[in-house]
Amino acid sequence: MNKLYAITFIMLLFSEVSVCQQSKSKILPEDQQYLAGYWNGKIKAGMMSFTFSIKLWIDDGSLKGSLDSPEQDLYNVEVDNIIIENDSLKLDIGAIQRKYHAAIDRENNVMHGMYVREGQINFPLELKRSESGVVLNRPQMPVKPYPYREEEIVFINENDGVEISGTLTIPEGEGLHPAVILISGSGAQDRDESSMGHKPFLVIADYLTRNGIAVLRYDDRGAGKSEGDHLQATTEINSEDVIYAERFLQSRKELYGNKIGLIGHSEGSIIAAIAAVKDTNIAYIVLLGAPGLSIEDNLYLQNTLIRRADGVDENVIEQYNKIQRNIFSIIKEEPDDSMAFEKLRVAYTLNRYPLLSNEQKRNIDETIKSRLTPYFRDIINCKPAEILRKVQCPVLAISGEYDLQAPPEQNLPEIEKALKSGNNNNYKIIELPGINHMMQTSHKGTISEYSEIEETVSPEVLKSISEWIFTQNK
Repeated sequence: MNKLYAITFIMLLFSEVSVCQQSKSKILPEDQQYLAGYWNGKIKAGMMSFTFSIKLWIDDGSLKGSLDSPEQDLYNVEVDNIIIENDSLKLDIGAIQRKYHAAIDRENNVMHGMYVREGQINFPLELKRSESGVVLNRPQMPVKPYPYREEEIVFINENDGVEISGTLTIPEGEGLHPAVILISGSGAQDRDESSMGHKPFLVIADYLTRNGIAVLRYDDRGAGKSEGDHLQATTEINSEDVIYAERFLQSRKELYGNKIGLIGHSEGSIIAAIAAVKDTNIAYIVLLGAPGLSIEDNLYLQNTLIRRADGVDENVIEQYNKIQRNIFSIIKEEPDDSMAFEKLRVAYTLNRYPLLSNEQKRNIDETIKSRLTPYFRDIINCKPAEILRKVQCPVLAISGEYDLQAPPEQNLPEIEKALKSGNNNNYKIIELPGINHMMQTSHKGTISEYSEIEETVSPEVLKSISEWIFTQNK
């Protein structure tokens, strides 16, 4: 989500899944001819929905396949094994550790099946024959050729030598241009902040560059073409990456070295604030969907509001929050990783760890490992207001009425109070009606809407950012 602030709760399998082995039985030519083509469908997974397209084709007498799932940024994922037995189809997609088992309804051109991963919950997935694969409608997606220059760049964090890769877009025309750096939210994000079939940073960069502002966006550590490991990087380390990005822009002769600002989304707003405190050369910061409360408090709020919007019973919501509180308290209070690991096994599985399958145990253990990393231990203790009190440059904070991940009612007052207590009176706070955490025009702000909404970034958000930046560059 967008990568989202979230804790993963691993559920027990409804049933065990057998592993598909390469079949030695011959796939009949008529089966190949019938199955060749596109098969599309959708999964509703809790608060999320994902579209799938499986393409099957004949190559040198053999049936081959690939999978697309645009909301998950999965494209052309190879199908390793295809087994057909009496109108039963089995696909093994090893690259993402998934399988698809289905009964083929030839009369109605439908496959009725299950999308599975051993050790995790299975999802019903009905695929229908289609004329083409799934293409999500994203009308704001920029189309080349662009009316500006685009350059692949690399800069280095000289503190640890990690190379960060990104894209710099520069307006056409003579003279110097102001510039901004885009900073993504939680998780290892690519330079476009790709999520749910959207590329919000690409859309923001395109809009601003067309309006005379150069933009640097980059892959987070461990994502895209950047080196490093996101889970080993704290907000302090990530803020250093931002500072070295800013120094890179200062070296460019086409840009105003003293008019470089930062735009941070969600957790990226915290990183922007830390960078602005450490580097007084940063001209201003823009905070999108920013937390003002502690990250821990926002996670409880997020869990409550998102599940409530999806109609989850209040008692169930409280149970999830109770589990979260227990998990967070262990992470915060137990510094020894080995001790914390054992306690979290109990917390995540409600003392049922010994009853799980080996695959389920591996999944639980991987989840716990990700929580006992420098990244997560740091972020769960983060109090944004303490950082914002130290910010002295101009600040624009934009939040949406329907932001359920950093709700404005609780977070915007904390942002304003922190800026005021630090004697920073050069700020503007905007709550936009009908906008969600991803800065889209929304109906209710639920996570399931993120992929369903065709708009990537609200034009009102883009306009507000651009106009405010130009007031800072006068």
